[in-house]
Amino acid sequence: MTRRRPERTPLLDPTPEQAGHGGGFAVLTVQGLEPDSMTETIHARTPTPHAAEVLRLSAGEAVMVLRRRTFTRDGRLVELARDIHAAARFAWSYTFTIPD
Repeated sequence: MTRRRPERTPLLDPTPEQAGHGGGFAVLTVQGLEPDSMTETIHARTPTPHAAEVLRLSAGEAVMVLRRRTFTRDGRLVELARDIHAAARFAWSYTFTIPD
């Protein structure tokens, strides 16, 4: 499989929804970088002044930080994402299949 140069993929197009059906993981798979596992870490912290302004936080309100690292089967990091959310408006739900 021939890999395209990353800067020419829909992942780096700033236009919303340009990755197409299957999103970013589909684009990575086409590049030969199929996601196999991910690690997400979530923690609360005091917001930076900029985050407090952008998120329109009340005085004293915390933020939740979600950090996701996605890897291929051979351990190559192919995605690093960080999202910051107002704690009072944050919920995250996970569903896992229990292995045999």
